[in-house]
Amino acid sequence: MNNFEYYAPTKIVFGVGEFENLGREVNIYGKRALLVEQNGPLDEMGVFDSAIRYMKDCSIEVFELKGVESNPKLSKIEEGIDFVREKNIEVIVAVGGGSTIDTAKAIAFGSVIDVDVWDYFSLKREIESSLPVIAVSTISATGAETSMHCVVTNDRDDDSSNWQKWAVHSPYVFPKTAVIDPILLTSVPKRLTAAGMADTISHIIEGYFDGVPNNPISDRVGEGIVKTVIENDYVLDDLNDLNARSNIAWASTLAMSGLQDCGRSNVGFPAHWIQHAVGAMTDSSHGEGLAVINPAWLILQNEKDSSKFVQFTKRVFNLDKGNMSDKEYGLKGIELLKEKFASWGLPSSLSELGVKEEMLMDIVDKVMNSKETYVFDRDEIMKVLKLCLYNK
Repeated sequence: MNNFEYYAPTKIVFGVGEFENLGREVNIYGKRALLVEQNGPLDEMGVFDSAIRYMKDCSIEVFELKGVESNPKLSKIEEGIDFVREKNIEVIVAVGGGSTIDTAKAIAFGSVIDVDVWDYFSLKREIESSLPVIAVSTISATGAETSMHCVVTNDRDDDSSNWQKWAVHSPYVFPKTAVIDPILLTSVPKRLTAAGMADTISHIIEGYFDGVPNNPISDRVGEGIVKTVIENDYVLDDLNDLNARSNIAWASTLAMSGLQDCGRSNVGFPAHWIQHAVGAMTDSSHGEGLAVINPAWLILQNEKDSSKFVQFTKRVFNLDKGNMSDKEYGLKGIELLKEKFASWGLPSSLSELGVKEEMLMDIVDKVMNSKETYVFDRDEIMKVLKLCLYNK
């Protein structure tokens, strides 16, 4: 186990009906709030109207920023920053998924100093302050509601193939409060629910296979989160099951809380960064991309060292090893994970996400030119992409 520091400052308000306490939580930080809203069914369901009512009941003046899309765009963030400064906003409230929460985070730290907000993502300057953010999670996926991460797509270029999807990581990015109400999660359709489940599992396994020995507690935490998601996948047959929604929601939050990363090498999220490049070029779903890319990445890692894959396959899938070699057994675990994703209705190839063979070199270039800290090898990225370009 490596030495580590663990910092988790976000207050979590979790449970059925807790959305109604939104006004109480926002009121702690200010009386002028910007409500960041995501495109989709939440508006039609009256979720945003309810959020406004809960805040107004606590004498909070509410302003709205509508139209957040998946893979949150820099243009919408800049619109929000201008609005915050014009209206003297004191607190940012996000109601939605990771895209909404990341948009709110970027507005919060981008509005306190009059500089180009993209400078933070391109590492030209460091975040030194932020407005408070209250995150109401409506999908179990990114764990953005309690994380220090923020991922944004720079859409300034007219040619979307030149867009960049980059991240910042800073303690100033943590939301002050996360409200997680399983009732809100029932609005998420089957495919997005499944994509979120794949994203949650990815947050665990990208750090789990780091090669650091003697880390049993973090290993067990990670394995437990993965097993919890898999054991509650019956939610895909009953999207209104609040018990399953609750279990998956807590698993999703814990997966990105940093808890299972304690004692690990924490060199980065390689499959995530590859997906960011794919997502920037195709505007495809983050979770669906990870369901395709992660198994391919794991196949290469299993070839290098199968010891941890043996542990994962045994503990998560309880598969009899029989006469299989360690590599065969580890590969079987990866295959079982891939089959699980397919059974959830998720894609199993990059071509299903709009990737064409002639795009692969550009994707590799985007990964290599990103500002993330993971040390990539060009040839290895290309091998991963080719492994999952088509169904096999």
